[in-house]
Amino acid sequence: MIFRVCALALLMTAPLTAAAEPLDIRDYEAAAECVAETGQLEVTIEGVTPVGILAVELYRPSKRHFLKKASRVHRIRIAAGDGPQSVCFNVPEPGRYAVATYHDKDADRDLDQKWNGMPKEPFGLSTNAKLKFGFPKFKDADFEIPAEGTAITIVLVRK
Repeated sequence: MIFRVCALALLMTAPLTAAAEPLDIRDYEAAAECVAETGQLEVTIEGVTPVGILAVELYRPSKRHFLKKASRVHRIRIAAGDGPQSVCFNVPEPGRYAVATYHDKDADRDLDQKWNGMPKEPFGLSTNAKLKFGFPKFKDADFEIPAEGTAITIVLVRK
């Protein structure tokens, strides 16, 4: 009987939720400050929920290295919030680029994939192209960024 009372007292004094660990977002992964008319790319991501990390990546043209470090211009990581979120990239020069984004819900800094290589976490591309079999090619996601900059919206796809 004493054991049950002590156990109940411990349960009543214990916090209901564990303290959240800080997200592993590094300084070099910060978004650029959004400044109007400066040749930047502003990316708005829709379909985000307030858990984990939102990763947004800008890529230069590449037939062999799209979605790999070799063609990535910059990766931005931010804490995922509720609703649409926007980030800005300083673009090296006008031209064709592609953006890929994913919602890293478990905050492990990696896109979780299913057995067939398809994303397990919400994922999106700059052209809002749907994934069919395997990951897309650069030409499936590319768009023009003019000298004055541009803005795009990506809707995350949940699989």
